[in-house]
This record gives sequence, C-alpha cells and structure tokens, in this order.
Amino acid sequence: MPIPQPMSQELIYQTLYTVLSLTDNILQIWLTLTFAVIVSIYVAGDRFDKPVYLLISSLYAFASAIQVTRFVSAAHQAFFYKNLLLQGGYPWPVPNWASLIIGIGSVLLMSAGTLGTLWFVRVTWKRIAAGRTGDEASS
Repeated sequence: MPIPQPMSQELIYQTLYTVLSLTDNILQIWLTLTFAVIVSIYVAGDRFDKPVYLLISSLYAFASAIQVTRFVSAAHQAFFYKNLLLQGGYPWPVPNWASLIIGIGSVLLMSAGTLGTLWFVRVTWKRIAAGRTGDEASS
C-alpha cells in the first residue's frame, strides 16, 4: 500500500475551491428543481390527477433529499480541506462563523424550501380536487 504524500498548498486550494464550486452547483440544481415543480403545478395543476400529484411530490422529495445530502457531504469536504490548510500554516481569509452561516443557512433554505414546495403542491391539489367535486355536484 503506497504511503500518502502530503498535499501541496496549491493542490489544497484547488481542491477546496472545486468543492466550494460543487456546493454552489448543488444549490443551483435544487433551485431549478424547486422552480420547475412550482411552475408546473401552478400552470398545469388542474390537468393533473391524484397519481400525478403523488408522483411529482415523491420524486421532488426524493431529489431534494439527495441534493441536501450531497450539499452536506460537499460542505464537510470543504471544512476538511480548509482545516488542512490551517494545519499546514496556510492562510484562509474567511472566518469560521461566515462559513457556518453559509453552510447552515443553505441547508435550512433547502429544507424549508422543500417543505414549502411540498405544502404548495398539497394545497393546490386539495383546492383543485375540491373544485372538481363541486363541479360534479353542480352537474
């Protein structure tokens, strides 16, 4: 088994910035998924039946859980490489409190946004289903 070689300062910075870029990409993917679900339900929700609502909700919840997990994993890696820099005596200009606010805030945003979007889907389905029942009763 080969002995691991210490990482150079340049390689640590490069890896850290790659991981930070990954966290941004994960947040962008989640925002895109959320926007797509909200717009599709708002625009075409009256054409969906209950199984489609359940499918959309389930797939969105699953995709969001994956994105949150990926984000937490990438954030953990970012802290690892940041600490590796500090242990090597290399500078890192961002204070810990700022990193924690960004990381925790992003996870809270994704979690609350997911719950809010699922709530929107449910409320919209209930409103449309009630309208359909009212339409059938008046016919």
